[in-house]
Amino acid sequence: MDLFEKTKGLGLVRILKQADLYPFFRRIDGSKGNNIHYQGAELVMMGSNNYLGLTHDPRVISAATQALQTWGTGCTGSRFLNGNLALHEELESELASFYGTDDALVFASGYMANEGAISSFVGRDDYILSDSENHACIIEGCKLTRSKIIVFDHLNMADLEEKLQALPLEAGKLIITDGVFSMTGRLAPYNKIHELAKKYNARTYVDDAHGLGVVGPKGKGTAANFGLPADIIMGTFSKSLASQGGFICASSEVIEWLRHKARTFMFSAALAPASAAAALQALRVLKAEPQLVERVRANAAYLKQSFDQIGLNTMGTQTCVVPIYIGDDETALVVCQQLLKLGVFTTPVLYPAVPRGNSIIRCSVMATHSQKDLDKAVEAVTQLAPIIMRANEKPNHEAMADGLDISPEMSSRLATKFASYGAPTV
Repeated sequence: MDLFEKTKGLGLVRILKQADLYPFFRRIDGSKGNNIHYQGAELVMMGSNNYLGLTHDPRVISAATQALQTWGTGCTGSRFLNGNLALHEELESELASFYGTDDALVFASGYMANEGAISSFVGRDDYILSDSENHACIIEGCKLTRSKIIVFDHLNMADLEEKLQALPLEAGKLIITDGVFSMTGRLAPYNKIHELAKKYNARTYVDDAHGLGVVGPKGKGTAANFGLPADIIMGTFSKSLASQGGFICASSEVIEWLRHKARTFMFSAALAPASAAAALQALRVLKAEPQLVERVRANAAYLKQSFDQIGLNTMGTQTCVVPIYIGDDETALVVCQQLLKLGVFTTPVLYPAVPRGNSIIRCSVMATHSQKDLDKAVEAVTQLAPIIMRANEKPNHEAMADGLDISPEMSSRLATKFASYGAPTV
């Protein structure tokens, strides 16, 4: 069979587009941060990780503009060779100071930070213990190590300890966890993880992509929330810091190792000057205005409480990710599309991003959301609550499909099911 024959499939994509339920690559024609222009209408953006609302802050925009004028549009090479700017080192210094670590290293993306860091110092004879709901880039980074990968049940410290007990005490061990889990908003019990790491001679690695700017004193993240250090802190600029890129904060020895061993750092063009400058200025705003952290937390608490009062399942969120549990994939798609019609942009999360038959609608809250924005979202969700609750009551939820390419039988079943909902309008 020709290699590209498979590209003629994607039957699920075709069915979803025909039903006007395809939820991906929705073109946004303009953005003010908390509000966007979509298909000629202004919508409340409840699907962005722009937690502090700094993407449109004049100070952040000015810093990025100045960097373009000073450094140009790109570095045209890796930092290992010609692309190491004073701007990168300034950003790294302030990140290390913010987190209280010796040093930091900036990568071109958060995905590359996780892949490069994990794969650079965990070897064949070492062990990785990874939460079952860790982000995909952690999973891929673990695979690259060719080490012994042990997955423990989500947030289950008894299971983690049982797995640690079975390993040689003298072996190299790394416990990896998301600080804030991006689909549910749940916070890792880092105090327990830290305790077990000390007890069983392991190191800790916290992906704080969704914790920075949201969790802990002054938004310093998950480990700081418990008043404890982490051996390695990973983070991104694409959320609270209103830019793009990723970073690792750790001891000077670990960072020096990564500079010379992390292949995603060494063999990639350096982070663009404008992105570095925007992240640096956003970090400075965060440090100078901790009230932004309090504001986004208050907005998230209001949204969660409002959804809870309706009777929806917000899955025990503790942060600024506020999920609405749906169950089956089809209902999640219908609800997402109808929310668009009601002026609210959200994101459906389906298998395999969440466990099979546990689809959600994910709302992400910003410090810049107004009360009017939040109330509009609550009103829209309230109108759709009967559909959501009926889905919650269905037994034996299944994923819509195992992949994007589906059989004719599955295609017919889905087409019939979508038709039973009626047109995606309210």
